[in-house]
Amino acid sequence: MLRGFLKTFEDTFYVEKYSASVGLLQSIDPRVKLIGTIAIIVTAVSARALISLVALLALVLGLATAARIPLRSFLYRATVFVPLFAGVIALPLLFITPGTPVAEIGVRPYAAVITGEGVYRAAQFFLRVWVCVSSLTLLIMATRFSRIIQALERFKVPALFVTLTSVTFRFIFVLIDEAYRMVVARESRAVGRENRMDVLRSLATMVGTLFIRSYERGERVYMAMLARGYSGQFRSVDHTKARTRDLVFGLVIVSICLAIFLVDFLHMGAA
Repeated sequence: MLRGFLKTFEDTFYVEKYSASVGLLQSIDPRVKLIGTIAIIVTAVSARALISLVALLALVLGLATAARIPLRSFLYRATVFVPLFAGVIALPLLFITPGTPVAEIGVRPYAAVITGEGVYRAAQFFLRVWVCVSSLTLLIMATRFSRIIQALERFKVPALFVTLTSVTFRFIFVLIDEAYRMVVARESRAVGRENRMDVLRSLATMVGTLFIRSYERGERVYMAMLARGYSGQFRSVDHTKARTRDLVFGLVIVSICLAIFLVDFLHMGAA
């Protein structure tokens, strides 16, 4: 079970194969894609009407299709964590938001009342999180991570943040592989079925061992980087310039987001 979870987790995070596909987004300058992603997220956070959020979600799905990313794989990665996070946060909104009652759970006088306004706010929050997560997922799936790091450097993002992001992303797969080998080694030595306490005890030991190994590996990697001239920041040799098609693409995405924002503002203002 644990071995299958680790493989599923690794497959979920490993998206480099899609960035090598021949699609629209893969050929766009990463800085333009980053600006477009930020524009979508800012619009989603500002939007209040459900139709605006649905339009943004449709935009992201359209871009994923243009990038030739299988929608099934994209939706799986974009939604696997949304119900866990947004569902838990939005669930109380159904009951604590004052408004018109639409349903009751329980027996009076201890029944929990679900209001129409609560359903609307919960759906609004869920869609907002879904759009933000989907746009970031699309950026990662359609762009090599090294190029995202280069885009952050070109935008003068603090070197410490860029370094931590780069190292963390690379270490995710190293730690998953290390944990997978530990699980396989444990299962190969196990005889018969173990009770839950033994499984939890073994799991706690594995977590402690993995922490020590990751710390030691980090020290070795850092010493190796210093020996190779590392001075606190990565140096990129890629100095690509944005082409006309890149600028047009960025202008179109920003214009669509601006139009959705204006329509949402006018619609909610009129309401």
